[in-house]
Amino acid sequence: MDKELIACDRPGINPKWPKPKAIELRLKKVPVWIVQKRREAIEDYVSRADCDSSRELPNKLNVTNSEAARLGAIESFQTLDGAPKQTDWLDRLAGWARYHEIGLKHRYFWHHQFRKIFSDHPHSLRMFNLSQAAAMMGVFALLGWRDQVTYSGYVCHAAVNQSFQVELQYTDEHKRAQIFMLQLFADWKGDASHAWPSYASDEPIYQHLLANWRTPDASLLIPCLLAACDRHTHQCGNDALSRFYEFNSDIGLQRVPLEILFLFRLREWEGLANPSIDHPLMSAPFNMLPPVQPIPPLDELMAGTLRRARTDWPQYDDVVSMESVRMLAKSNRTS
Repeated sequence: MDKELIACDRPGINPKWPKPKAIELRLKKVPVWIVQKRREAIEDYVSRADCDSSRELPNKLNVTNSEAARLGAIESFQTLDGAPKQTDWLDRLAGWARYHEIGLKHRYFWHHQFRKIFSDHPHSLRMFNLSQAAAMMGVFALLGWRDQVTYSGYVCHAAVNQSFQVELQYTDEHKRAQIFMLQLFADWKGDASHAWPSYASDEPIYQHLLANWRTPDASLLIPCLLAACDRHTHQCGNDALSRFYEFNSDIGLQRVPLEILFLFRLREWEGLANPSIDHPLMSAPFNMLPPVQPIPPLDELMAGTLRRARTDWPQYDDVVSMESVRMLAKSNRTS
């Protein structure tokens, strides 16, 4: 095992890796109205204003609104990007993570329901954002929320097993870090699986870590962890038609070692010590795992989305239950 781990080749730090100042400037340019627009869409759902017959496309199907999944994820990523300059970033992160937690259930439910209502539709719904959900699984782990990590990991596998996502997220868009996190989750739980195509597992660094992440000797992981940190710096940039990045300027997380901290939290939950990594990606506050954070109660907006979903769809809780998604996470179908 020692030789295999040491064999991880380091690509070196990308000289074009965004500097902290560049991240700060980008965050300052984020339009405030985007958050308000998304909140208004959620408010319309809660108040049923989206069903107003005067609208061009009234929500006659009572589609569960998953805007909270997108809003919670984007704001979580921006909170992490700004964490080095914030003292309350963990509190803010916890609040936005709860938005994603509820929105993720709504998003999954409607994909499931669409297949029931439109069983003969020639184009099935495939708008589940797998890479975003996988990254948020890492956010839940960072917060120390074990149940939420377990649920989101199962949902991701249940979604990919039912072809709820667009496959190009792990083909053309090359989201290897996010797929690595899902593969790591499956290995940790032992009862989730997916027949990933071979090109989803073509990164040797991740495959070495996946094979050896439970080693009791944490120091043996350091060579591959350093290589993984280097790799992260090469996966930051602006997407183009012929080049996609795992941590692009839209997603953010360019200086946030989410995939490394996810592995660290799983090792902690397995009762294993974590190594100290000397790499600029692992700078404070991401040089160590934070303590487990309290789970804030749902605010009225998120509680309202749940009330409407349960009113419109009596089967809602059954479809999105832990047991239901866990069973479908086992099916091991290809997309």
